[in-house]
Amino acid sequence: MNEEGVRFARKKIIASCLVLHRGHSLIAEVKNISASGILLKKISEDHIETLNKGDSCILEIVVNQSFNFDVTAQVIRSDEKELALHFTVIEDAKQQALWQLLGDQVHEVEPYQG
Repeated sequence: MNEEGVRFARKKIIASCLVLHRGHSLIAEVKNISASGILLKKISEDHIETLNKGDSCILEIVVNQSFNFDVTAQVIRSDEKELALHFTVIEDAKQQALWQLLGDQVHEVEPYQG
């Protein structure tokens, strides 16, 4: 399906992410993040075999020792190497951390073909 549209601009950052789903976990590297979602590169040997499109996960995003935050997200795409998720719940207290991380890009959009 080749749909055209716009989405929040993605920002490349250096961070790691712990993905929690039904008592299982996965360690991943953040490839990019936006105001609405995140793209992760799977780096741990362990993987969550039951992670499918539509599944809900908790993400603990760790930027450095003093800056991290957690969100609830839904799987959009999952394969052997990458995991794309859409943020579904960002508590008010955590939104400020995400906006701070995104900086000026928080409201920017970009075209995409999906």
